[in-house]
Amino acid sequence: MAYCVGEYYERVEDYDLQYQNQSERDLPFWKGLIEEYHPHRVLELACGSGRLGLPLARCFPDLIIEGLDSAPQMLAAYRRKLESEAPEVQRRVILHEGDMRDYHLPACGNFDFIFLPFNSAAHLYTIEDQLSAFRCTYDHLAPGGRFIVDVQLPDLDYLSAALNRPTQLYLEDEISDPASASTLLIYSSRRYDPCEQLEHMVWIHERFSEQGENERCLTQLDLHMYFPRELQLLFLASGFAVEAIYGDYERRPFGKGTKQIIVGRKRAERERSMERR
Repeated sequence: MAYCVGEYYERVEDYDLQYQNQSERDLPFWKGLIEEYHPHRVLELACGSGRLGLPLARCFPDLIIEGLDSAPQMLAAYRRKLESEAPEVQRRVILHEGDMRDYHLPACGNFDFIFLPFNSAAHLYTIEDQLSAFRCTYDHLAPGGRFIVDVQLPDLDYLSAALNRPTQLYLEDEISDPASASTLLIYSSRRYDPCEQLEHMVWIHERFSEQGENERCLTQLDLHMYFPRELQLLFLASGFAVEAIYGDYERRPFGKGTKQIIVGRKRAERERSMERR
Protein backbone atom coordinates (compact mmCIF):
# COMPACT_ATOMS: atom_id res chain seq x y z
CA MET A 1 0.00 0.00 0.00
CA ALA A 2 1.25 3.49 -0.86
CA TYR A 3 0.94 6.04 1.94
CA CYS A 4 0.55 9.81 1.57
CA VAL A 5 2.83 11.95 3.70
CA GLY A 6 5.53 13.83 1.78
CA GLU A 7 3.60 16.63 0.08
CA TYR A 8 2.12 17.83 3.36
CA TYR A 9 5.58 18.74 4.66
CA GLU A 10 6.79 20.45 1.51
CA ARG A 11 4.93 23.68 2.34
CA VAL A 12 7.00 24.51 5.40
CA GLU A 13 5.81 28.10 5.80
CA ASP A 14 2.16 26.99 5.93
CA TYR A 15 3.03 24.20 8.36
CA ASP A 16 4.90 26.56 10.69
CA LEU A 17 2.05 29.04 10.56
CA GLN A 18 -0.57 26.37 11.24
CA TYR A 19 1.24 25.11 14.35
CA GLN A 20 2.77 28.37 15.57
CA ASN A 21 1.02 28.07 18.95
CA GLN A 22 1.72 24.38 19.55
CA SER A 23 4.93 25.11 21.46
CA GLU A 24 2.92 26.88 24.15
CA ARG A 25 1.32 23.49 24.85
CA ASP A 26 4.12 20.95 24.56
CA LEU A 27 7.47 22.75 24.90
CA PRO A 28 7.15 23.11 28.72
CA PHE A 29 6.54 19.35 28.92
CA TRP A 30 9.75 18.50 27.05
CA LYS A 31 11.71 21.06 29.06
CA GLY A 32 10.40 19.44 32.25
CA LEU A 33 11.51 15.96 31.20
CA ILE A 34 14.99 17.18 30.30
CA GLU A 35 15.28 18.94 33.65
CA GLU A 36 14.22 15.70 35.36
CA TYR A 37 16.44 13.25 33.47
CA HIS A 38 19.49 15.53 32.87
CA PRO A 39 20.49 14.08 29.48
CA HIS A 40 23.69 15.16 27.76
CA ARG A 41 22.92 14.04 24.20
CA VAL A 42 19.37 14.20 22.83
CA LEU A 43 17.91 13.01 19.52
CA GLU A 44 14.62 14.31 18.17
CA LEU A 45 13.04 12.03 15.57
CA ALA A 46 10.87 13.77 12.94
CA CYS A 47 12.44 17.04 14.07
CA GLY A 48 10.74 19.12 11.37
CA SER A 49 11.80 22.77 11.07
CA GLY A 50 13.14 23.10 14.62
CA ARG A 51 10.01 24.13 16.51
CA LEU A 52 11.16 22.17 19.58
CA GLY A 53 14.85 21.57 18.98
CA LEU A 54 15.96 25.20 18.78
CA PRO A 55 14.30 26.44 22.00
CA LEU A 56 15.57 23.36 23.84
CA ALA A 57 19.11 24.06 22.64
CA ARG A 58 18.79 27.68 23.80
CA CYS A 59 17.38 26.69 27.18
CA PHE A 60 19.98 24.03 28.09
CA PRO A 61 23.53 25.27 27.37
CA ASP A 62 25.16 21.89 28.08
CA LEU A 63 22.79 19.93 25.82
CA ILE A 64 23.85 18.42 22.50
CA ILE A 65 20.70 18.05 20.43
CA GLU A 66 20.53 16.14 17.17
CA GLY A 67 17.58 16.04 14.80
CA LEU A 68 16.52 13.47 12.22
CA ASP A 69 13.92 14.03 9.52
CA SER A 70 13.14 12.55 6.11
CA ALA A 71 11.73 15.79 4.64
CA PRO A 72 14.52 17.88 3.03
CA GLN A 73 12.30 20.98 2.96
CA MET A 74 11.81 20.81 6.72
CA LEU A 75 15.53 20.35 7.38
CA ALA A 76 16.38 23.24 5.03
CA ALA A 77 14.05 25.50 7.04
CA TYR A 78 15.62 24.24 10.28
CA ARG A 79 19.11 25.08 8.98
CA ARG A 80 17.99 28.57 7.93
CA LYS A 81 16.67 29.23 11.42
CA LEU A 82 19.82 27.77 12.97
CA GLU A 83 21.96 30.28 11.06
CA SER A 84 20.28 33.06 13.05
CA GLU A 85 21.18 31.50 16.40
CA ALA A 86 24.19 32.32 18.54
CA PRO A 87 27.37 30.41 17.58
CA GLU A 88 27.31 28.39 20.81
CA VAL A 89 23.82 27.13 19.93
CA GLN A 90 24.85 26.35 16.36
CA ARG A 91 27.74 24.21 17.63
CA ARG A 92 25.40 22.03 19.71
CA VAL A 93 22.73 21.31 17.08
CA ILE A 94 23.42 18.53 14.55
CA LEU A 95 20.91 17.68 11.81
CA HIS A 96 20.55 14.49 9.77
CA GLU A 97 18.37 13.62 6.80
CA GLY A 98 17.16 10.05 7.26
CA ASP A 99 14.33 7.61 7.86
CA MET A 100 13.40 6.91 11.48
CA ARG A 101 12.60 3.33 10.49
CA ASP A 102 16.22 2.63 9.64
CA TYR A 103 18.92 5.08 10.67
CA HIS A 104 22.47 4.82 11.95
CA LEU A 105 24.05 7.93 13.42
CA PRO A 106 27.69 8.41 14.49
CA ALA A 107 26.60 8.74 18.13
CA CYS A 108 24.73 5.41 18.07
CA GLY A 109 24.63 3.98 21.59
CA ASN A 110 25.41 7.33 23.23
CA PHE A 111 22.04 9.08 23.28
CA ASP A 112 20.46 9.23 26.71
CA PHE A 113 17.18 10.82 25.58
CA ILE A 114 15.37 10.23 22.26
CA PHE A 115 11.91 11.63 21.62
CA LEU A 116 9.29 11.34 18.90
CA PRO A 117 6.89 14.26 19.51
CA PHE A 118 3.60 15.66 18.29
CA ASN A 119 1.97 12.57 16.77
CA SER A 120 4.87 11.91 14.36
CA ALA A 121 4.77 8.20 15.26
CA ALA A 122 1.55 8.17 13.21
CA HIS A 123 3.81 8.05 10.12
CA LEU A 124 4.87 4.51 11.02
CA TYR A 125 2.14 2.69 9.16
CA THR A 126 2.89 -1.01 9.41
CA ILE A 127 3.90 -3.31 12.25
CA GLU A 128 7.23 -3.87 10.49
CA ASP A 129 7.85 -0.12 10.26
CA GLN A 130 6.94 0.40 13.90
CA LEU A 131 9.13 -2.40 15.25
CA SER A 132 12.02 -1.34 13.03
CA ALA A 133 11.86 2.26 14.29
CA PHE A 134 11.56 1.24 17.94
CA ARG A 135 14.39 -1.30 17.73
CA CYS A 136 16.64 1.11 15.85
CA THR A 137 15.97 3.71 18.53
CA TYR A 138 16.71 1.15 21.25
CA ASP A 139 20.11 0.52 19.69
CA HIS A 140 20.90 4.25 19.60
CA LEU A 141 20.24 4.72 23.31
CA ALA A 142 22.82 4.32 26.04
CA PRO A 143 21.84 1.82 28.79
CA GLY A 144 19.24 3.49 30.98
CA GLY A 145 18.39 6.03 28.26
CA ARG A 146 14.78 7.01 27.61
CA PHE A 147 12.62 6.95 24.50
CA ILE A 148 9.48 9.10 24.74
CA VAL A 149 6.63 8.90 22.21
CA ASP A 150 3.80 11.44 22.13
CA VAL A 151 0.69 10.49 20.14
CA GLN A 152 -2.98 11.32 20.22
CA LEU A 153 -5.35 9.03 22.09
CA PRO A 154 -7.92 7.83 19.51
CA ASP A 155 -11.23 9.68 19.86
CA LEU A 156 -13.99 7.23 18.96
CA ASP A 157 -16.51 9.97 18.12
CA TYR A 158 -13.97 11.63 15.82
CA LEU A 159 -13.13 8.33 14.11
CA SER A 160 -16.82 7.46 13.79
CA ALA A 161 -17.41 10.70 11.90
CA ALA A 162 -14.42 9.96 9.66
CA LEU A 163 -15.81 6.49 9.04
CA ASN A 164 -19.45 7.43 8.40
CA ARG A 165 -19.17 10.95 6.93
CA PRO A 166 -15.95 10.88 4.89
CA THR A 167 -17.03 13.62 2.47
CA GLN A 168 -17.68 16.26 5.13
CA LEU A 169 -15.38 19.29 4.98
CA TYR A 170 -14.20 20.96 8.21
CA LEU A 171 -12.81 24.46 8.65
CA GLU A 172 -9.81 23.83 10.91
CA ASP A 173 -8.41 27.33 11.27
CA GLU A 174 -8.28 30.89 9.95
CA ILE A 175 -4.89 32.50 10.46
CA SER A 176 -3.64 35.99 9.70
CA ASP A 177 -0.13 36.03 8.28
CA PRO A 178 1.46 39.47 8.79
CA ALA A 179 4.63 38.40 6.97
CA SER A 180 2.79 38.09 3.66
CA ALA A 181 -0.19 40.36 4.47
CA SER A 182 -2.55 37.48 3.81
CA THR A 183 -5.06 35.19 5.51
CA LEU A 184 -4.72 31.41 5.50
CA LEU A 185 -7.84 29.25 5.66
CA ILE A 186 -7.26 25.58 6.49
CA TYR A 187 -9.86 22.91 5.72
CA SER A 188 -9.76 19.16 6.12
CA SER A 189 -11.75 16.06 5.26
CA ARG A 190 -11.18 12.67 6.89
CA ARG A 191 -11.78 9.05 5.99
CA TYR A 192 -11.04 6.26 8.45
CA ASP A 193 -10.09 2.69 7.56
CA PRO A 194 -10.78 0.63 10.72
CA CYS A 195 -9.00 -2.51 9.47
CA GLU A 196 -5.73 -0.70 8.75
CA GLN A 197 -6.25 1.80 11.60
CA LEU A 198 -5.51 4.54 9.09
CA GLU A 199 -6.94 8.02 8.92
CA HIS A 200 -6.77 9.36 5.38
CA MET A 201 -6.81 13.16 5.51
CA VAL A 202 -7.11 15.74 2.77
CA TRP A 203 -5.86 19.20 3.72
CA ILE A 204 -6.86 22.31 1.80
CA HIS A 205 -4.77 25.43 2.41
CA GLU A 206 -6.31 28.52 0.85
CA ARG A 207 -4.46 31.84 1.10
CA PHE A 208 -6.12 35.20 0.41
CA SER A 209 -4.07 38.36 -0.11
CA GLU A 210 -5.26 41.84 0.85
CA GLN A 211 -5.78 42.51 -2.87
CA GLY A 212 -8.28 39.64 -3.08
CA GLU A 213 -6.02 37.18 -4.87
CA ASN A 214 -6.15 33.61 -3.64
CA GLU A 215 -4.06 30.48 -3.89
CA ARG A 216 -5.32 27.01 -3.05
CA CYS A 217 -3.23 23.92 -2.32
CA LEU A 218 -4.51 20.40 -1.67
CA THR A 219 -2.38 17.76 0.06
CA GLN A 220 -3.05 14.28 1.39
CA LEU A 221 -1.82 12.87 4.67
CA ASP A 222 -2.20 9.38 6.14
CA LEU A 223 -1.99 8.80 9.89
CA HIS A 224 -1.86 5.55 11.84
CA MET A 225 -4.11 5.47 14.90
CA TYR A 226 -2.48 3.85 17.93
CA PHE A 227 -4.75 2.23 20.46
CA PRO A 228 -3.29 2.21 23.98
CA ARG A 229 -2.28 -1.43 24.48
CA GLU A 230 -0.80 -1.46 20.97
CA LEU A 231 1.63 1.34 21.74
CA GLN A 232 2.62 -0.17 25.08
CA LEU A 233 3.27 -3.53 23.45
CA LEU A 234 5.56 -1.88 20.89
CA PHE A 235 7.77 -0.65 23.72
CA LEU A 236 7.82 -4.04 25.44
CA ALA A 237 8.42 -5.97 22.20
CA SER A 238 11.41 -3.73 21.45
CA GLY A 239 13.08 -4.39 24.81
CA PHE A 240 12.03 -1.27 26.71
CA ALA A 241 10.71 -1.10 30.23
CA VAL A 242 7.64 1.17 30.35
CA GLU A 243 8.55 3.75 32.98
CA ALA A 244 5.61 6.16 32.77
CA ILE A 245 2.45 6.86 30.78
CA TYR A 246 0.90 10.34 30.78
CA GLY A 247 -2.49 11.53 29.58
CA ASP A 248 -1.44 15.03 28.55
CA TYR A 249 1.36 17.58 28.64
CA GLU A 250 0.51 18.41 32.26
CA ARG A 251 1.45 14.81 33.14
CA ARG A 252 -2.01 13.90 34.30
CA PRO A 253 -2.63 10.14 34.65
CA PHE A 254 -3.23 8.22 31.45
CA GLY A 255 -6.93 8.25 30.58
CA LYS A 256 -7.47 11.73 32.02
CA GLY A 257 -6.45 13.57 28.86
CA THR A 258 -6.36 13.35 25.09
CA LYS A 259 -2.80 12.05 24.75
CA GLN A 260 -0.85 8.87 25.33
CA ILE A 261 2.73 9.82 26.12
CA ILE A 262 4.92 6.85 27.01
CA VAL A 263 8.37 6.94 28.56
CA GLY A 264 10.35 3.80 27.77
CA ARG A 265 13.68 3.05 29.41
CA LYS A 266 16.45 1.00 27.80
CA ARG A 267 17.25 -1.77 30.20
CA ALA A 268 20.81 -2.78 30.99
CA GLU A 269 21.88 -6.17 29.59
CA ARG A 270 22.06 -7.64 33.09
CA GLU A 271 18.47 -6.59 33.73
CA ARG A 272 17.34 -8.21 30.49
CA SER A 273 19.27 -11.41 31.29
CA MET A 274 17.59 -11.68 34.69
CA GLU A 275 14.17 -11.31 33.08
CA ARG A 276 14.91 -14.15 30.65
CA ARG A 277 15.75 -16.60 33.46
